[in-house]
Amino acid sequence: MTKNSFLSKLTENAPLAKLTTFGIGGPAKFFTIVYSNKELIETVKKARENKIKFFILGGGSNILVSDRGFAGLVIKINNNSLKNKGNTVTAQSGTRLSELVKFAAKKRLSGLEHLWGIPGTVGGAVVGNAGAKDCWIGQSTTAVTVLNLNNQLINLKQKDCQFAYRTSRFQNSQEIVIEAIFKLTPATPEKITQKQSFFAELKSSQPREKSAGSIFKNPPGDSAGRLIDQAGLKGQKIGGAQISFQHANFIINTNKASAQDVLALMRLVQKKVLIRFQIKLKPEIKLIGFTKSEITDII
Repeated sequence: MTKNSFLSKLTENAPLAKLTTFGIGGPAKFFTIVYSNKELIETVKKARENKIKFFILGGGSNILVSDRGFAGLVIKINNNSLKNKGNTVTAQSGTRLSELVKFAAKKRLSGLEHLWGIPGTVGGAVVGNAGAKDCWIGQSTTAVTVLNLNNQLINLKQKDCQFAYRTSRFQNSQEIVIEAIFKLTPATPEKITQKQSFFAELKSSQPREKSAGSIFKNPPGDSAGRLIDQAGLKGQKIGGAQISFQHANFIINTNKASAQDVLALMRLVQKKVLIRFQIKLKPEIKLIGFTKSEITDII
């Protein structure tokens, strides 16, 4: 397939803001939705062969898209098969975390309750090692199938994934997560419900307005939310972006916030926290479509 014939199958200038939980961002130069592992693999291969920059979009959480959008191909994943064998669950990367949690509970398997209420997809959660408190998705992940830079499918064991707090090898390897296998523990419905309720209570402290989730990573032994709060920044507003009164580590889109509004607020937070606590907070959200010069001081 030639570059032109590949591009002719894609949607041009597709709005991205409505596909993100932040509700912020310009259009993708090219856009497509894939509904199976096969489609995902073939689309990535074609993009690489034609040297087209691409970005995999899951549930649209944990990202901030530039006001200019993304000058390449956005691949929206909707591959969402779930399978159960014994005490394991296999989930394709486009599977919503909410569906994964429900599926495991239905099979009376425990170990994923900490994902309750977290938006996004399995692929994004594995890449960012999503979780709550001291519970991470990587703790239950026993294997991950990825498409590597040579367009080969390889299976990685848990120890190969380099899971750590809010990170994994996939954040820098340019490998594409296709599916993951989770090893879980049999439990009664009552026990599973109890664990879900615990994590649901944690989520109740988070704002319901449009946001990308936690903006900054917690520094070792501390909480980004506490530091931002102690720096007196709750409610601070720039343009349509505001630091939540409910949880200081959330920036909410109150009224047509721009990506530049959010970046300016992030810079302010980093500056104030650094002055008061000598700690530079590191972004947890992924910044998409920005030039290096725009975000070098933030990252």
